Amino acid sequence: MFKIIFLCIIFISFSKGDNTSSHMSSVGTDHINSSGEIQHITIKREIDPLCKNIHITNEMFWQSKYASKSVPDVCKSTFITSAGKTIYPMQLHKGVETYGEVEVLAFIKQMQEDNTMLMIDTRDEEWYEYRTIPGAMNIHYVYIMMTIVFEEEYKVSLEKLGIIGNKKSYDFSQAKTILVFCNGAWCSQSPKMVKALLTLGYPPEKIKWYRGGMDDWLGLSMTTTKKYQL
Repeated sequence: MFKIIFLCIIFISFSKGDNTSSHMSSVGTDHINSSGEIQHITIKREIDPLCKNIHITNEMFWQSKYASKSVPDVCKSTFITSAGKTIYPMQLHKGVETYGEVEVLAFIKQMQEDNTMLMIDTRDEEWYEYRTIPGAMNIHYVYIMMTIVFEEEYKVSLEKLGIIGNKKSYDFSQAKTILVFCNGAWCSQSPKMVKALLTLGYPPEKIKWYRGGMDDWLGLSMTTTKKYQL
């Protein structure tokens, strides 16, 4: 009995001091789709009621390579192993913060009232239009890397980022605070954009990186733009 009381006290103490979890059950954001229409989307974990009653055990969740056959299909996610040998570290640069989902939600919430903040999907337009995190805009990473090939796109991208001037004297005083992401911890697109921006002189403290990207976002059943396509 004493052990149970002791453990409860420890649990309560840690819970009170735990600032790592989010009390935000949802975050609303405006997302501009490919037609230029503004969609108000509420971002949250989208859990089917059937999934809330699954008893969590090793046999149920991690049976061989797949979930148990008794788990309803609506509660299962498919993860695909693809190209990409590199697994990126938690920190790309000492001045660039790495974000998890809670930080992404907080960024999105603050972004609604702050036009100096941008969330950027660094993948190509096809991926972005198919499914992205609500509120993100699309700047393909190659526009920042291959400036000669994509000269016009590069100029437009700099304007969106708030970068003033030319190659010889960029002015970053009005540079946006950006949150960049791509497909996952194995995806090189957002790290390459971060590296290219830092090479230009972009202030590292104004760059945030969501390492998990779409892979982790979907794995946690977070809201995306796919179901909101008109």
